[in-house]
Amino acid sequence: MKTSIVHLLRSALLAAFVGVLPALASVTDAPAADHPAHLLAILGSVSVSNAGPYVEIGTYQIQVSVKLGEPSARLPDGTWLYDHRGIEGSAAEGTLVVRFAGGRVSGLSLATPRVVAALRDAAGTAGRTLLANH
Repeated sequence: MKTSIVHLLRSALLAAFVGVLPALASVTDAPAADHPAHLLAILGSVSVSNAGPYVEIGTYQIQVSVKLGEPSARLPDGTWLYDHRGIEGSAAEGTLVVRFAGGRVSGLSLATPRVVAALRDAAGTAGRTLLANH
């Protein structure tokens, strides 16, 4: 009796594993997918190493202005936003977010409209003083 229960459990596990194999095969095909676009859709933003051949972490702010032009918006914290940008070789599109520290680029990312709206809202409320609670 003990042997037949073990045999049944093994058979059930084998059947379950065989049923999962097609799903595992599709996961292994994932590297061919558009990884940056997938991350952008899930996370709302994705870090990028550069914005064109001349703008990367450490680039002077004046150089960013020369190479990328006038930003679509400047937030009060000094962040620059460039609308309608994308990642080369990917379907990922959004707003390039350029952060500065000490007059140099400290962060580059591509963000979705929802994240950009949150950045704008946070920038709009950053200078407000709370006078009362509801």
